[in-house]
Amino acid sequence: MKRFAVACALVACLLNLSCQSAVKTGESTALTGIDLVAMTEDMATQIAADADVNAAIASRGALKVVVQPVVNQLRAEIIPSGQATAFTGRVRVLLSKHAPDRFTWIMNRDAFYALRSRELDINPGPSPDAVNPDYALTATFSSLGDENSRRREQFYVCAFELTNLQDRTLLWAGSYEVKKTAVKGFLD
Repeated sequence: MKRFAVACALVACLLNLSCQSAVKTGESTALTGIDLVAMTEDMATQIAADADVNAAIASRGALKVVVQPVVNQLRAEIIPSGQATAFTGRVRVLLSKHAPDRFTWIMNRDAFYALRSRELDINPGPSPDAVNPDYALTATFSSLGDENSRRREQFYVCAFELTNLQDRTLLWAGSYEVKKTAVKGFLD
């Protein structure tokens, strides 16, 4: 009787494990909020500490920067534009909070024109008082993947660049790299 109870318990455990999703069995291979925080804190710290960025600030004053939409070159995942904006937006917020006198953030031109035409109910054309940015903060997300019957892996490279818009030179570049592995479940 005792053997039967142990065997039933063992079978129940095996059945329970085999029906879990990859998230329960291993973990998801998608970028998460933990990656968002780690990535953006690292990128903001790198930008603020970079010698070339600090030299540009010393010679020109606060850098006028526009944040561009994230370029999504991920292999299988699609990051919706709202979620992608969280990554570059958080870098901007961190720099605004910790170095407010070193960066002036300029609204993206297309977003600005859309907002003006929506609020004014007409298309007013270019604003004569617009402040033009000198630099663009861009981010490109790429991934490589590998999958077999037992696991799924994704390797992410999220490259950020601060580019001079006048002469197209790269002032700063940094990247965040992470490898995610998920163990496949029974019906995964």
